[in-house]
Amino acid sequence: MARQTDTGSKITWHRYEELRPEQLREIVQSRPIAFWPLGLLEHHGWHMPIGFDGIKADRFCVQLAQRVGGVILPVMWWGGSGGHGPFMWTHYQPEEASRAIVAQTVRQLIRFGFKVIVLPFGHYPWDTVLAPVWGEIEQEAKAHGVLLLTGDEGTIGRPAVKFRGDHAAKEETSFGLALLPEFVDQSLLVDGRDPKDHWPDGDDSPAKSIYPGVCADARKACFSQLGVDARQATAEHGWARLDPVLDELIRRIQAHLTGPA
Repeated sequence: MARQTDTGSKITWHRYEELRPEQLREIVQSRPIAFWPLGLLEHHGWHMPIGFDGIKADRFCVQLAQRVGGVILPVMWWGGSGGHGPFMWTHYQPEEASRAIVAQTVRQLIRFGFKVIVLPFGHYPWDTVLAPVWGEIEQEAKAHGVLLLTGDEGTIGRPAVKFRGDHAAKEETSFGLALLPEFVDQSLLVDGRDPKDHWPDGDDSPAKSIYPGVCADARKACFSQLGVDARQATAEHGWARLDPVLDELIRRIQAHLTGPA
């Protein structure tokens, strides 16, 4: 199982921002793997934190790094798109700005010598945000012999492993219960809140830009959710989804670093 950390070998991983230059150079020479969780600050229902996307992606990276080593960069919090812009506490930024930051940073990681770069999309619309520049970046990575792994938890392991996520509903809540259980509280999923307390301008008539199918009724327990009711989520369901993805990525990373037999 990918969650197992006692593999019989001394695998170490580090936080990028905590390392000195010489330490980073040593890692690039020994385990040249960089993980960069792409998140967002966005309303994720009554039961999960505003930073769910970023925390989820970071914990996903930790699961991988515990098995293959490398470094984890600080979460990229500033993204956009997704249809939750009108919700209280959500911070969407201009897509061109977010795109430029990600593209520049990935190109720098390639130049610095990392041979595996993993970008889990905790916020699913990152693929559309990055689409205008990603083909060119993939070509640059290939030219430098870099394995570039990107996608949300349901697509990053494709084609071997693929499934659909949701928003703050059964799937994402199950991932939360698996990866960050201390931040998830399903007991808060109850009806009866005053909607005027939960829109930025006290307006209980949300903007038309909300994504179709998202519950926009703040009186409901499923407010902000898109998908099957989050009260059906379990950690077991989360790990059943995540473990095959983690195992597939570990296989690809190790194969890329060791090369053909």
